[in-house]
Amino acid sequence: MSSSRREIEARIGAVERAWGPRSVRAQNGPEGGRRQIDLRRLGGLSITVEPDQFLDLGVAEWNGDVVSVTTPSTSSRAESWGRRWLGGLLTTCGLTAVGRASVEEGGMHGRAHLVAATVTRAEGRWNGDAYELEVAGSMREGAIFEQNLTVDRTISAEHGVSRISVSDVVRNEGFAAVPLKLLYHINLGWPLLDAGAHVEADASPAASGADASAAASGTDGVGTPDARWSRELGAPVPGKPENVDALVAVAGDDGWSVAELHAATTVVSVRYRTEELPYLTVWRSEAAGSYALGIEPGTCWPSHAEGPDEGKTGRMLAPGESFTTRLEITFTARDDDRSHA
Repeated sequence: MSSSRREIEARIGAVERAWGPRSVRAQNGPEGGRRQIDLRRLGGLSITVEPDQFLDLGVAEWNGDVVSVTTPSTSSRAESWGRRWLGGLLTTCGLTAVGRASVEEGGMHGRAHLVAATVTRAEGRWNGDAYELEVAGSMREGAIFEQNLTVDRTISAEHGVSRISVSDVVRNEGFAAVPLKLLYHINLGWPLLDAGAHVEADASPAASGADASAAASGTDGVGTPDARWSRELGAPVPGKPENVDALVAVAGDDGWSVAELHAATTVVSVRYRTEELPYLTVWRSEAAGSYALGIEPGTCWPSHAEGPDEGKTGRMLAPGESFTTRLEITFTARDDDRSHA
């Protein structure tokens, strides 16, 4: 049941203390010492924002269950991606490498996950009768005589609504054109991920270089009714190899594309604009102990994905040019239960 701002203020003396972002610092384990910002009471959804990891989205809870991927990591400061990666709902990959890459290029999935943010805003505020939450910050990946890229990120949500939005403005502050390789690694795990769940997307398999080039230029099949890709997921199996599907995103009439995980009780939807993020990677790991699903829109595919080279080069960013991306992640209970706000 919705209430007006004044009705709520009559019952809660300091709404920001009950509903606003909460800044904390982890004290123990692999996350020890990291700054974190908790976004709570989002219609059954709560998310931890990670300022020391590119302002990414960390642990996500949905109706009391942790539903983001949890990995057996050594430390966020360990020597390799596999030992550093803490999982979480969203890991930014890039900005100059995605997939397998040399140490000089930043290693697996680039350097973004190593970059700490300068947090510029973490607040809740009223917009009419809606109480909105916003976290914003800036990051830089650069080196003398090399690339100099900045990112201004805004994360937004609304009390009582199980949706989180992420918008980035990437700017080339250098004086040479550079390829922007940017991929949003959205990670879902058990109990949403289980045998019988399936993932589907408005996308087509990467069949040829022409398809990839068309997507990158914004001429992919907008509104194509039969471009619906899907895969069913199995139970965990010891040692089962992972699968990486390289897809070309297809937009609806509004310019947005959708990829979804359909679980027994919940649908998780990822929306993004194909003009900005023309490629979609779906990573499926059904290995016991490493059970995970990645829904990954990007300006490119990972370097190790099986797809045309055109889909792996990234988006060229001219000196001084800015580029904006937007995506939304929404959790919806199949029984439309909204009682956990």
